[in-house]
Amino acid sequence: MVEKKITDLEIVAILEAFSKSQPIVTDRTGQSSSFRALFCFINLYVLLFIALYFLLKINQFATLDTNSLTEEFLTVLEGRIFVLFWLFVSLNMTAYFNFGFKAVCLIILVYMLNSTIDNTILFSGLKDLLDELYFLAFMITIPLCVIAVAGLMIIYKDNFETSSPLTSVAVSGKAT
Repeated sequence: MVEKKITDLEIVAILEAFSKSQPIVTDRTGQSSSFRALFCFINLYVLLFIALYFLLKINQFATLDTNSLTEEFLTVLEGRIFVLFWLFVSLNMTAYFNFGFKAVCLIILVYMLNSTIDNTILFSGLKDLLDELYFLAFMITIPLCVIAVAGLMIIYKDNFETSSPLTSVAVSGKAT
């Protein structure tokens, strides 16, 4: 059997043929600086909320009254953390892939408003939020996060384009 070796000229031709099919991305974000600031704030808020939950779960706050941390409260908080984590994973994914961002923002707004009302109704009789500064800080900052998500949804630019021959093939049917 004869070994077929590829010459340098053939390698260059193959590389040139496939280099046009790779997307050319100049500015992946394409968003304003206020969008980026709100997006960073929301991600930081979620990370701090998750960290607060795990610190509460392992009882790292010495100033907290252990009687106020009921099993029901931690169960509800764990459920909220789980849903919030996956919603914000999907928010980050949709922001990266530029597909469905406003729909995910709307889902997060509905979820956060619903969970805020639920938490207020469920736990208003169980705890005095003024005695627990960690919970008070969380309850005060929830409206900030809701406003930030609404702001993200409003200022998101979903019509910015990256020049990619792959997307033009999908849209127009022929390569540019």
